[in-house]
Amino acid sequence: MRSFFLYLYLVNKFPKSEKLKSSKAIAALFSDGKSHFKYPLKVIFLKNPSLEKNLAAFAVPKRNFKLAVDRNRIKRQIREAYRLNKGLLSEREKEKYEMLFLFLSKDKPTYEELSKSMGNLLKKMTEEK
Repeated sequence: MRSFFLYLYLVNKFPKSEKLKSSKAIAALFSDGKSHFKYPLKVIFLKNPSLEKNLAAFAVPKRNFKLAVDRNRIKRQIREAYRLNKGLLSEREKEKYEMLFLFLSKDKPTYEELSKSMGNLLKKMTEEK
């Protein structure tokens, strides 16, 4: 049983190579990207066929959550929801995305709420042509 969970973790990793860190790429997302919204998350994305892997970044505004502890907890929950649902993107292996996930609510979320909206956002992205 332990090896099964280890297998699931190894298959669904979120390594450093999948993190969007380039300020130029993030600026391009805001200027040229498309977006979808499913409360409490908004995703801004660009298709980039030259990428080897999908790249993702996560943001929680300081305006809504003054304490860094709260912002970091929400970002961890969003990253975990992405890590578990990113298999929805790998169905179309030719298309790779640069994505930025924004948390827009002023209330602390439950993990179930985040996971459900993350799944819906990723499905919307893959259905768009």
